Amino acid sequence: MLLELDDQIVQSTGMSPEELRLELALQLYKEEKITVGQGGKMTGIGSIKFQQELGKRKISSSFNNEDLQSDLKTLAALFQ
Repeated sequence: MLLELDDQIVQSTGMSPEELRLELALQLYKEEKITVGQGGKMTGIGSIKFQQELGKRKISSSFNNEDLQSDLKTLAALFQ
């Protein structure tokens, strides 16, 4: 799915598209709608950097089995 935002709305925030994507992912994570792995994919920064962003913003991580499985798949893909 592709999410399109009006350029004027994006410009009015003073944020880059990447910053907006990160903010959206962080909010969805806080609402427990996505996992760390999904947040990493959504932002394009990967799950480890996404977790670091959570830490910077003092958002508690609820790392669960689904997150673990996602990270294991990512690691397996990196070492193939």
